[in-house]
Amino acid sequence: MVTLKPLFGYLAYHRISLKELAEKSGISYPTLLAMRREDRFTIKALNKLCLTLNLNIKDVIRYEG
Repeated sequence: MVTLKPLFGYLAYHRISLKELAEKSGISYPTLLAMRREDRFTIKALNKLCLTLNLNIKDVIRYEG
């Protein structure tokens, strides 16, 4: 299972709210909420997050088998 725990851990550590991230990244707030619940996400959204936060994909997602 792929998880976004690294991303949301990063956001919590740096005190970045989903609203702030939505404004900076151009990803809608409802999409970010769905990502937080790990309901769904796209490669396009992950790419935007990496570019916005200046992170590598390994800093955003993790595979938990």
